[in-house]
Amino acid sequence: MKTVAIVDAQNYEAKELRDALREGLSLLLPQGLEGMIRPNDTVAIKVNMLMGKTPERAITTHPSLVREVCLLVKECGGKALIIDSPGGPYTPAALKRAYEKCGFAAVAAETGASLNFDISTVKVHDPRHPEYGTAMLLSPAVNADLIINLPKLKTHGLTILTCATKNMFGLVPGLTKIEYHLRYPEIPDFCRALVHIAELAQPELTIVDAIEAMEGEGPSSGTPKHCGALLLGHDIHALDICAAKLMGIDPLTVPTLEAAQSLGLLPASPEDLTVLGNMPTVTPFVMPNVARRPNILRRLGNSPLARQLARHLKPRLMFSGDKCISCGICVESCPPQALRLTPKSLPQVDMAKCISCFCCQELCPEHAVIVQKSWLSRVIR
Repeated sequence: MKTVAIVDAQNYEAKELRDALREGLSLLLPQGLEGMIRPNDTVAIKVNMLMGKTPERAITTHPSLVREVCLLVKECGGKALIIDSPGGPYTPAALKRAYEKCGFAAVAAETGASLNFDISTVKVHDPRHPEYGTAMLLSPAVNADLIINLPKLKTHGLTILTCATKNMFGLVPGLTKIEYHLRYPEIPDFCRALVHIAELAQPELTIVDAIEAMEGEGPSSGTPKHCGALLLGHDIHALDICAAKLMGIDPLTVPTLEAAQSLGLLPASPEDLTVLGNMPTVTPFVMPNVARRPNILRRLGNSPLARQLARHLKPRLMFSGDKCISCGICVESCPPQALRLTPKSLPQVDMAKCISCFCCQELCPEHAVIVQKSWLSRVIR
């Protein structure tokens, strides 16, 4: 169903959220959430828990929204299971720290929801769509009766935006995400893999936290941006189209939506959606310093000239001496092992190995990684 409901929600107060959710669900689900959730159903609440950060940073799904969704699931007789795989090692200890820092442990204690500590995985495939391949996904999510996807609306240095589709990448366990970056170093290939994973996961409902979004150097080093809205829908790609429009972006320049279009998963036109409610009026989002390849490379495709130009247009990494604490997380998180840490200096990068995935920036706890355009890229733009 290519229908998106957009409702006003100006803050994370319980009554404001409860009223907004009920309004959105009434627009989207004529039979209510009860028509989707049966008594004793296990409902995987897929949050954005990129790393253990407090809610005001706008990096993760706000715990107040998670709380209200868990309570709605409980009202239907379902059992809410809060789940995600943050960046870094996927261990019960790492999950515990992230749940506590993000406020989800308190939500579980208040609502009776469960926190997932099962780190097992299962191979998933769709025999109807062999082109999606297979993926190892978190077994508690795969085995749940349904998934409710709760992404945070943010900019993203690699994929332009991270929202409904990209949030499903969190069902890939821990450091396995790094393997995907290494296997698919080109943005179109990586984003096609993201779409495949999302289609294999198939969340039944998505509710986008766009009350306080993120602009600038997302998904972890940007700044909060107030949008005052929740977006609800069944179709993740329709939601991403609306998210792009809200941010002031042409949807078909978003590489995950380009990939979805190539797979026939989008309507004929981004305008061919049923939108219930009103899109909030916000100023266009400030985009990451390096959001994607220059248009000239897109036009040249995968030609030898494009590959040669790409080497000169590759973004450069810098490390802030004021912020870097030499923790080594960037080194551990680098898919091609292009970084090394020396005792007396900031991390050193081998640009010949760097694949511009920006995992180092995304997972740096101190936001010490700075991505800059090359001099040639600045001239072309």
